[in-house]
Amino acid sequence: MQYERLVQWAKSVWEARWPGRNYLTIWASSDCSNSVAQSQIRPGRKLRGKARFDGFESLDSPVIVPISDYGTRGKKMVLTTTAGAFIFKFSQQGADPFEVIYASSYFDDEGQDLTAVALVPPECLETWAAFEFACARAVRPRIRRRRDVYIIGGTDAFFDPTVEWEDVILPEQLKSDLAEDMEAFFNTGVHIYRELKLAPFRKLLLAGVPGTGKTMLCAAMAKLAINRGRIVVYVSGSDRDGASFEKIQRALQAVTAARYPVLLIVEEIDAYLQGDDKARVLNVLDGVESPNNPEGALLLATTNYPEVIDERIARRPGRLDRIFVIPTIQNDHHAEQMLRHYMADQWRDEHMEVIPELINQPGAFVREAALHARMLAAHDRRTEVTLEFLQQSIDSLLRQIRAGNDFLRDRRPIGLVHNKGKSKKNLRPDPFGFKD
Repeated sequence: MQYERLVQWAKSVWEARWPGRNYLTIWASSDCSNSVAQSQIRPGRKLRGKARFDGFESLDSPVIVPISDYGTRGKKMVLTTTAGAFIFKFSQQGADPFEVIYASSYFDDEGQDLTAVALVPPECLETWAAFEFACARAVRPRIRRRRDVYIIGGTDAFFDPTVEWEDVILPEQLKSDLAEDMEAFFNTGVHIYRELKLAPFRKLLLAGVPGTGKTMLCAAMAKLAINRGRIVVYVSGSDRDGASFEKIQRALQAVTAARYPVLLIVEEIDAYLQGDDKARVLNVLDGVESPNNPEGALLLATTNYPEVIDERIARRPGRLDRIFVIPTIQNDHHAEQMLRHYMADQWRDEHMEVIPELINQPGAFVREAALHARMLAAHDRRTEVTLEFLQQSIDSLLRQIRAGNDFLRDRRPIGLVHNKGKSKKNLRPDPFGFKD
């Protein structure tokens, strides 16, 4: 295992520098090798216990390939998470200076998270803990109240949600239940959690087949939260790292550090329930690693595949507080609302004839049917979308769906299916893209 090689190498360096001196071998925080922390925590920094950080130097290690990730911080592109080996130097009032041998590396070829170990003199553990805490604070995203969404792990740092609550077309009872749940938590629930000495962290899951409007609902919830003075943090899987727990961990750090109530959005949470990350996500849902923001944090997660959210998650009290099923179109009224919305000024009463064909379809079907009908009319140099164009569009979409279903049913499995989710992770949507 990689951590064993790290420890063996670190021991050899220790014995060469301080033969015979005692040390503890401990798991360490990967934040200590983060380039952001190393640039911000300068030599001379005072630490708890009358100690001082005196700087660091890099080491060459045959078991580590130094490599850094990068991302945006404010308006700048900077190096962030880093694999490497270092000596961190400290001094303490009334005691001899000491050093810590530190090594961080990726655990294996499939892991996206760093494994870090450190060799620390036993009597200096408190100072090292204070240094780790300082590194963690330096690395945390700086969350301030603003009029857009913070993105963790995406190609952009912020996103401006534009979907109004009134634009979300879902059964009214479902919409009101979801909005009331969020408001009740932030307005009265946070106080109740604190009275019970619980971290005020509530977890909601939106479940439904693709296209039912979960992403649009998240965007509308984000805008609603921002309008009411809350912070919104969105965990994105759209970059090269895909769905990794490290992103959720960074988001939790940001939520904990925020001084305002926070709405945390994680789309397609099932993608994070892979391998070792599943246990770590469960720890978050259980409360072991939940954010403890005194102003309250509400997790809004989505899934297209509720069967992946197994009984250990869905049916254990406390892991998910409520599950909202986002349905396909259930009745004529819902179908008419949806079609009128997407036809906009092209709506004609004659379009009511296609309403029965929209029942049990997701909202994305209606949107595409309306858009395609308008394109058919434009191609025919017509200014009005007739019933004929709309029916032609719906028939075309239904044929496409049937052909796709036949293909998926008849095709043979290929090698990528067994690649432990690797092929899927880079197919994540952009924040609030209208895939859903």
